[in-house]
Amino acid sequence: MKKFWIGILFLLVGCSSQKADIPEHIKGTENLKVFSADAEPSASIELAREATYMAPDRFSLEWFDETVSSYSWFGSIEIDNSGRVFIADDKATKIHVFDPDGNYLQSIGGKGRGPGEFQSITDTQVGVRENELYVFDLREFRTTTYSLDSLQVIKSESVKPPVNQDDFDEISGWRRAAPMLRSNGTYLAGFMEQKMNANVGSPKYNLDKDRPRKYYLMNRESKLVSDKIFEIHKAREILTTQIGKRPLFNIRPMPFLGRTIIRVSNDNHIYTTWTDDFLIKVYSPDGTYQRAIYYPFPKKPISKEQLITLFDKDDRNRKLVENAELPKNWPVIRSMTVDDQNRLWVSTIVEEDGVRQWWVLENTGELVAKFRWPDNRSIKAVKNGNAYAVVTDQDTGQQKIVKYRVKVD
Repeated sequence: MKKFWIGILFLLVGCSSQKADIPEHIKGTENLKVFSADAEPSASIELAREATYMAPDRFSLEWFDETVSSYSWFGSIEIDNSGRVFIADDKATKIHVFDPDGNYLQSIGGKGRGPGEFQSITDTQVGVRENELYVFDLREFRTTTYSLDSLQVIKSESVKPPVNQDDFDEISGWRRAAPMLRSNGTYLAGFMEQKMNANVGSPKYNLDKDRPRKYYLMNRESKLVSDKIFEIHKAREILTTQIGKRPLFNIRPMPFLGRTIIRVSNDNHIYTTWTDDFLIKVYSPDGTYQRAIYYPFPKKPISKEQLITLFDKDDRNRKLVENAELPKNWPVIRSMTVDDQNRLWVSTIVEEDGVRQWWVLENTGELVAKFRWPDNRSIKAVKNGNAYAVVTDQDTGQQKIVKYRVKVD
């Protein structure tokens, strides 16, 4: 079995007093903890490749891909206490089930509107304490619950609009965004005033505007049970241009544009970041704001000439990149996940092409580890001492999930 040995820097980082390093738009952040990026290594970690998970040919092999021109079919990945792996395949509208060694067991779900069927799979959540698997269908706004013992449907519940939404003046009449299921069966519910409108010349055109979303806690009876927890100014950055009378914009997220990432840990802490800065905000399970974590980080300049080469000549996004006004720099953060010890695993964009720098942080912000990894490997979950990464073959584009054993020395 081939092993991948990766040197990791283990260190504790003290708060920095260099206020000049803090951008103006971050300085006023409440309870801001600023850390230094400079430190010496004190330990190492080994990531040993243990198993590979690939769906059989009769199901979709086109799972999550973070390249510029690809769309995300990979919904999410969950692992139960026995080590079984559940992979949500949004293209096939199925959950693929594997044993800990990578052997394919079965699939559950399928396309449809009946019990145990989905129109789309955008999220899964294993409720280990209740021995249940939750699956959320965005198009149907419905949560299906499976027994982890039998993998049979226990119940299927529509996530209804909050019965008391109009009691909150600031979101009265607002639209629902996709809720995030929490491990206790409640939801982090988002609301937006406007959907994206690309109709150029219309009074409702808003691609050039922020479209804020406000988030609240909602119980299983569809009742909001908190005041506003936080607000984001927009879910993602939109690139726009016009060629003659033809407007162009990016329909899907692009890795060189900023976006909001929201993650909920298995103990229901909430973490948010806008990827242009290494700034992560932390909220308690009841929605109370706790702190913001900030690391100064150099940004990689954007080269239009280099970006253009990432698109095929007939790709509409190539013309968009050729003609639009681009940001000056890449975002700092590429991805973020929370492990079962409530540590943050954050991948960052660095100057070197083809590589990401991963940071492992305590949820209080102290740096646990740093390592560099090829950018065709993206860690999506860390549980039971294992890291699960989507690995994309750079020659064929084929994707698979690979499990690595995390060993700390």
